[in-house]
Amino acid sequence: MGALLEPPGFAGRGTRGRATASLCYTNLNHQGKHMIARANPLSKSSRLAAFVVLPFLLVGCVAAGGGGSGPTGPSAPGGSSAPSQDVPGGSPSPSTAPNGPSASGGFYLRTWRTQALAPQYTFAWLSLATISDGKFIDGMVAVPAIYPGPLWVGPSVRTISAKGIDAIIAEARKQGLLGTKADFVETPKPGAQLGHLLLVVDGKQYELTGDPAAAASDSAPVPGTAAAFATFWQKVTSLSMWLPDELGQSSSYEPDRLAVLALPPTQETNGITPSEVPWPLATPFSAFGTAMGNDTSRCAVVSGADLGKLEPVIKQSNQLTRFVDSLGARDSVQVRVMVPGEPNPCQ
Repeated sequence: MGALLEPPGFAGRGTRGRATASLCYTNLNHQGKHMIARANPLSKSSRLAAFVVLPFLLVGCVAAGGGGSGPTGPSAPGGSSAPSQDVPGGSPSPSTAPNGPSASGGFYLRTWRTQALAPQYTFAWLSLATISDGKFIDGMVAVPAIYPGPLWVGPSVRTISAKGIDAIIAEARKQGLLGTKADFVETPKPGAQLGHLLLVVDGKQYELTGDPAAAASDSAPVPGTAAAFATFWQKVTSLSMWLPDELGQSSSYEPDRLAVLALPPTQETNGITPSEVPWPLATPFSAFGTAMGNDTSRCAVVSGADLGKLEPVIKQSNQLTRFVDSLGARDSVQVRVMVPGEPNPCQ
């Protein structure tokens, strides 16, 4: 088994990049244990039963170091505070959401994380939990603790019952999250990750920000506080522990969109020479998507026939793979499986 030397997508990108990413990936491992251990605050036995067994890490974010993804603009492309075609942009107070996921299912939820880092450090962060049209898409994914690891990390999907959705809504009300308050960060921590919740309930949209790691005791938190936000977050990001009887059988999630960030090619590192494979798309890297960041990185959301060509190649590649386009240019890529309602991270 290979050693876990660097987080995905950063090999050979310079000392500064590796140091930052390695720290974030170390935090990821710790956070994975922390989130599992505290996923069900209702039961001490459940907490004791929740654990991580190497050689797998349970992650809510992979590649480029860290946890979730969310709307803070181009620097953290897990989402966007700008309006999207799927879910209208949020506002500090509830807003009517006539279109998007609420139009058919009446309920929508997505959780993700952001951090003040450059795009290449956050691009691959998955949404941790998404519920849309009666389906729960779980971004807490177990990946082999090896390097280089897989380039593709895909969520799983399960149905969720109406009773399960009702329980989530009831818990959000209980914790005081469906009012006019949107910011649940009581003690800002410079450089820390933030947790984001997007809820659509009865046609109203609530976009909330808080600290998922806010201290919470075994006693019930005061509604509308940082601890209440953290308690709700822990439950909805571990539904298989909180509401196991309301979930259907798990299967691999098949996305209809894949966010792709093309980066300068990885270099040989730790004695490992990157493999090279043909870029499966007709568009060369120089014309791929739109520019992102200050270097030659380019970003695009791939769908349709191009997704059918790209997905199997990505699934056979690893973090060090270089792709060679039709003009002979070489790039490495980072990818993120996109979920319903997730805005374009390239905009």
